[in-house]
Amino acid sequence: MIAREVAAPVAARREETAAPTPRLVGPDGCNVGVVLRVALGVNAALALATLATQPQWRAAWERFLDLSAIAQPALLMTLLAWCGLRRFLPETSVATQRALAWATPVACAGVALLLASPFGASFSAGAPGAVLAIALAAGVVAQHYFELRERAFSPAVTEARFQALQSRIRPHFFFNSLNTVLAVVRSDPARAERMLEAVAELFRAVMGDVRKLVPLEQELDLCRRYVEIEQTRLGDRLQVEWDIGAVHPRARVPQLLLQPVIENAVRYGAERQAGDCRIVVRVRQLGFRLEIFVSNPMAKDPLQREGNQIGLANIRGRLALIYDLEGELTTRVRHDRFELTMTIPVEKRANA
Repeated sequence: MIAREVAAPVAARREETAAPTPRLVGPDGCNVGVVLRVALGVNAALALATLATQPQWRAAWERFLDLSAIAQPALLMTLLAWCGLRRFLPETSVATQRALAWATPVACAGVALLLASPFGASFSAGAPGAVLAIALAAGVVAQHYFELRERAFSPAVTEARFQALQSRIRPHFFFNSLNTVLAVVRSDPARAERMLEAVAELFRAVMGDVRKLVPLEQELDLCRRYVEIEQTRLGDRLQVEWDIGAVHPRARVPQLLLQPVIENAVRYGAERQAGDCRIVVRVRQLGFRLEIFVSNPMAKDPLQREGNQIGLANIRGRLALIYDLEGELTTRVRHDRFELTMTIPVEKRANA
């Protein structure tokens, strides 16, 4: 009996460690991925319910339109309310967040019922109560789904951090940097000191939370430090063209988002070629979205070309964890150059 009572808390702690409860458990109505999933889920459920109760297509379509007069305004109001709660609700307990997320669809469905009544919408006895009950069930299901989704991604975040430790700053890069420092420490002590400071900054960043948002200029400065180290090792044949457009001064990006891309460009560009290697880095803000473009020459060996894909899956995974469907990464090969384009929202989407 005592052993069972002791084992229960231990199992609960183990479960919490494997899939910890997120700090925010309410659905993010501002996120495109959440909006699409909820909208598709609600309309699919509405269509299936209509087809199940109406045997004829014409009657089913008319019934679907009648129900949509309530469901669509309620859905829109719910998503807007969830967005506001996620952005402006003061720090509160998880239980309170769940209760608010469940109650929001009920309140919005009630408002939609009131708005539909003056326009001739009629309901049978008990229908409003059924609508509110369905709204509550939908709210509970949606909130629970997105909370479980957050829990499911938590181990992936930890795994991404370990992958960052292993692949972002590779061991051979660390030893190459130290060897370069040793080579110039007597001839140019000031340069050797700058290199050691740059290496320290890179490792300080990689040891941090990979979801942390930092100012864009800080990430660019980290990249410049990395390029300076590599230029010391590879010489003048490594050239990086920085084309940074006008960006909002408070724009923030995930830490170590751009540096691994430039590292791949160096690893599969300058290190694989005997001649000059020109890497182009372009950053533009397009409305409320930030576009990051990186272009580098590709090795002629097909096997080495494939190596240029290393790390891109990791970056895509991090974008999905932080931005869901709002983060995009596309690649293409044009004129023997590998081109990568990342697009992320300017506004904050993760823990700073």
